[in-house]
Amino acid sequence: MEDAYEDLKMKYRAKRERQLKLVTLDPHVPRSCMGNQNLLPVRDSSTKTILEGAKVVISLSSYVDGTLMARSSGFFINWDEESKVCTVLTSAHLICSKYSSMDQWLGSDEYSPDATVYAHLLDKDETTVLAALLHYDRHFNIALFKVDVDSCAKIPSFSSEGPSMFERHYYMYTGFTTGQSGIGGPIINFNGQVLGMTNVLGMGFIPSSVILHCLDMWKKFGYIPHLHIGMKLSAMKFLDPIHVEKISRKCNIDSGLIVKEVSYGSNAEKRGVRAGDIIQSMNGKCIATTVELEIELMQICEDHLDKGRGIGSSVDIQVGIFRMCKGSTCTISLRLNISNDVEVFARGKYIFSARDCTWVFDDVGTGIFNFVFSLVAKY
Repeated sequence: MEDAYEDLKMKYRAKRERQLKLVTLDPHVPRSCMGNQNLLPVRDSSTKTILEGAKVVISLSSYVDGTLMARSSGFFINWDEESKVCTVLTSAHLICSKYSSMDQWLGSDEYSPDATVYAHLLDKDETTVLAALLHYDRHFNIALFKVDVDSCAKIPSFSSEGPSMFERHYYMYTGFTTGQSGIGGPIINFNGQVLGMTNVLGMGFIPSSVILHCLDMWKKFGYIPHLHIGMKLSAMKFLDPIHVEKISRKCNIDSGLIVKEVSYGSNAEKRGVRAGDIIQSMNGKCIATTVELEIELMQICEDHLDKGRGIGSSVDIQVGIFRMCKGSTCTISLRLNISNDVEVFARGKYIFSARDCTWVFDDVGTGIFNFVFSLVAKY
């Protein structure tokens, strides 16, 4: 009796294992945000949009000497029916072999453009094919690959709607968190249009308006030029209205980009730009967001290169700026170099002497002294 029971139990487990391998009963399929009760009113329409968008999304993996280096997502942005070749847009994180620091502004990441990359198509047979690198850009952190596919679903169009906040000049933010394997995937709206591409861990993504300019530059010049402005900026419009009102009252300004930090030794620092100043315009054009700034800078690059200039050449731009220390607006000329490499942000060195140090009691009155340094900026 006991042997018969054990035999039946083993048969049941084997049957259950076979059932759970069926796509309809798979318990390991990840859940999406559409399970949220608050999204039930738009679930049907958005599900249709997601299903259409998923047809152009693929998974990518990179290897160096046979060892897995990274995984990411990507999506088709073009398909040539004659050659049966698809162009895939993804993040350059896919071929990043060494993350030297979490701070992107240090520019110390290392890349392996010769890595072997596989594209895992999300079709019925889950086909895997080789992907060939076309181009990658360290500054914008994007990569383009070509993949041979026999057929392709309708390529979604790009849309430029949406706000922008600051990170590396141009990132926008979603209301959800992206994991490592999700980097490189598209952000779509309810109409199925691509708003951008997830490009960093967390909630940041690069907007489609910047992506389109990058693609145009790559097609035209074979690389993606940009200007190193030497400033970290954030848009006033995304501050709390109370904060904006205070700035408006004190400075008579209600729009612009706040300088958060200035790169040590940059032309901006040499021309007197300091943290807290407000950038109002570039070459006479009002700038309200970091995305507007990036697009304007890319247009300046394109116009300059169209005149026969190249990488390493310089261009003068006129910057309208409100100087907080003087409480007045002025226009300064910044000479910037055109580059196709990542912008490295330098921080200043600080010096201090014994007379800059003060002994103070701690706040609990135990008689233990804390050592406080009064740091003096070298510049």
